[in-house]
Amino acid sequence: MLKEFYAVTMTSVYRALIDGSMGSPALTKIAARDRSRVVIGGKINNGSMLSVGMYLKLFIPEGGGTTSFKREIGLVNTKYWGGGTSAVVALFLTKEDALACNEAQEHRPCDPRWRKETVDVLRAIGKNHPYCSISTSPECQLMDPKEWQ
Repeated sequence: MLKEFYAVTMTSVYRALIDGSMGSPALTKIAARDRSRVVIGGKINNGSMLSVGMYLKLFIPEGGGTTSFKREIGLVNTKYWGGGTSAVVALFLTKEDALACNEAQEHRPCDPRWRKETVDVLRAIGKNHPYCSISTSPECQLMDPKEWQ
């Protein structure tokens, strides 16, 4: 089970801790490119599951009902969504690779320059991670599931 990874977004770099040791997933900002509401060292940890998609977003998968457990954020009422990041540029298994990506110029969401690294992280998370869900909803997904499944 993957316990941590790094995400470069359009404004920042985050360490995602998804092993449940803190009781729920957490995102910690470790570097910034632009101004944002979260300061370096700040945490986003208001949800029991981390959605990995166009954005990293914490949410409560139950959706409010006892029989409506949903792992796909696109199926969960937005009132159960917690904090999140700006658009994801790429995902990495190491901090060093994420920081190197952050230094590059002209980032784009789901940047093809780091597609392999992003696919490696998505495959390491997998479909059944207990604290992390890779979005497959067209409106929320980072890339087509056929690319990483």
